[in-house]
Amino acid sequence: MTSTPASIDSRLEEQDYQQLLLLSRRLLAEAQAFSSRIAAVNEIAIAMNRSLNMDNILQVVGKHAKWLLDFEHCSVCLRNTNNSSWRIVTLFGPVGKIDSFDITDIGVVGLSLKQGQAQLIHENSTSGFLSQYQSQIIIPLENENQVIGTINFAITPPRSYTQEDLRIGYLLAVQLSAAITNAKRFEELNGLYIQLEEEKRKTDQLLLNILPTDIAAELKQTGTVKPVYYECASVLFTDFKNFTKLTEQLSPQELVDELDYCFSCFDQFIEAHNLEKLKTIGDSYMCVGGIPTPNKTHAIDAVLAAINIRTFMEWRKKEKALLKQPYWEIRIGIHSGPLLAGVIGHKKFAYDVWGDTVNTASRLELSGVPGSINISQATFELIKDFFAVQYRGKITAKNKGEIDMYFVEGIKSNLALDPTGLLPNNKFNQLYFAI
Repeated sequence: MTSTPASIDSRLEEQDYQQLLLLSRRLLAEAQAFSSRIAAVNEIAIAMNRSLNMDNILQVVGKHAKWLLDFEHCSVCLRNTNNSSWRIVTLFGPVGKIDSFDITDIGVVGLSLKQGQAQLIHENSTSGFLSQYQSQIIIPLENENQVIGTINFAITPPRSYTQEDLRIGYLLAVQLSAAITNAKRFEELNGLYIQLEEEKRKTDQLLLNILPTDIAAELKQTGTVKPVYYECASVLFTDFKNFTKLTEQLSPQELVDELDYCFSCFDQFIEAHNLEKLKTIGDSYMCVGGIPTPNKTHAIDAVLAAINIRTFMEWRKKEKALLKQPYWEIRIGIHSGPLLAGVIGHKKFAYDVWGDTVNTASRLELSGVPGSINISQATFELIKDFFAVQYRGKITAKNKGEIDMYFVEGIKSNLALDPTGLLPNNKFNQLYFAI
């Protein structure tokens, strides 16, 4: 029995319907799969944006990109820090890293970098570090229309990737580009912050070289420093005998080097004995004990530092004598009394002291004898239990009249570790800390 035209049409309509139904199901499945891949891209983007560290971002891609594409190799090509060359970082597959290269040496990746266009390779025939893989997807990473790198996927079998794979890879590349840009901006800002912190540290250090710590802190916080009155502090002055005459025998560089050497040693002595250096003027060196933090041992501290300075200069003079070179001798003067301390200047700050105590200390130094430590009656009263001294009598000082003066010979024999009276012993320290 032969089929009628009506039955034939009916069967054709049924076949068309089934084909259409299959096509619809396939398209729906593909749409659902594509939607799932887009959701996976979003999940990866969220994970990447949790970090501003470049290595962490790349680790996220290497770990989770398998949700999107089947590949045997995944890598990124990025600019090096100096921005003059490129580097390859392998995220998945055989470990490999190319630190620096020319874009003409890496096949389609270099072409994508140069042209800024995505590459879908079905059967690879080019050289480069991906030459062993037949199927490749190379997608530029862009920021503000500038190519900043590529993300690369590769697998051995030919024709493994489709246009849909390329679109998914592109979506991932957009998210990765944004994450890399944010990481680089953060790195730049962090670098700037570190640089600013380093500059701040240098500035603070320079300020501390000029001002005491507490004074520097007050200046930074308020912009000014209130002058402070001290009921008693000890001012120490030094200068060199025949300095001007001996400078004629030295070159300018030799003179500066020698002064720097001496004053640097002085700095160590006064720091060890809790004194505050104020300034040097030519061959004159000035420091004070008992400021900016008041204490009751300032006169003892000043004399101990003076003994160290005198001993150092004696050693230096002997060293120069062995070399048959002339050398200056030092005079040291100390006076204790009330003074005012503060900061002067607006652009070039200086911590300084004022008052009759300062002027008297200067006169003590000028009235001294080379190689001696000349102290006033006021200072003597504060140190007499610790040091052996020799009374000089009333000595006329310029613009001061007669002043009772004393030479400090050294630490008292029963309080010294050595016969020269240079180093204090335990008994000295016990008396000192009892004050």
